[in-house]
Amino acid sequence: MRHVVVLISVFLAVGAISFGQAVQSRSSIPTITYIEGDVTIDGADAQVGDTVPAGALVATAARSLAEIEFSTRNVIKLAENTVLVFNPSNLQTGSELRAGALTLVLKNLIAGANGEGFRVRTPSAVAGVRGTSFFIKVESPTSTYVCACNGDVQVLDTDGSSLKEIAASHHKAVRIQAAVGSPQLADAPLLYHTDADMQQAAADVGYSIDWNVIDK
Repeated sequence: MRHVVVLISVFLAVGAISFGQAVQSRSSIPTITYIEGDVTIDGADAQVGDTVPAGALVATAARSLAEIEFSTRNVIKLAENTVLVFNPSNLQTGSELRAGALTLVLKNLIAGANGEGFRVRTPSAVAGVRGTSFFIKVESPTSTYVCACNGDVQVLDTDGSSLKEIAASHHKAVRIQAAVGSPQLADAPLLYHTDADMQQAAADVGYSIDWNVIDK
């Protein structure tokens, strides 16, 4: 069974305000800036303002949400029932999304030698990011849903061959199914997230998305 690498090149912008427990942090240190419900870091109850060390396991329960801001202009929103090993500085291994879904707005990344500034691994895919707004969800151990909400996405096999390139100003999604031999890719509809979700996430780092332009 082979996995794929999803290379995503996008930039965005936005304006809105998060509600619930929140903190107006713009720290470069990874920090919990929003909590709703039950959220843990390495098994301990999380609080707004807690730092998130590299390699920490952040988990949300049912009907619970969390937000991590890092490197000043980057934000990750964890949906309910999400399990994330947070490792933004390791550009080879990356962060690991074991379950659940993430909304990401990444505007200030330091790229590695391969041009990527962030990776998200799931059981069936790897998303290599250079700066983008995108959404990713583990649908099952063999299926990952990825949406380039505003930008340019290239899906590669692990041997470097191109499987699919996506350019969209207003959401373009694919479903990646792990399979013996080559992974199976198929276009997917807009699921699990909305324009308002992305706008709110981007607002938290001071941007506004122009849905008429593929921002690169």
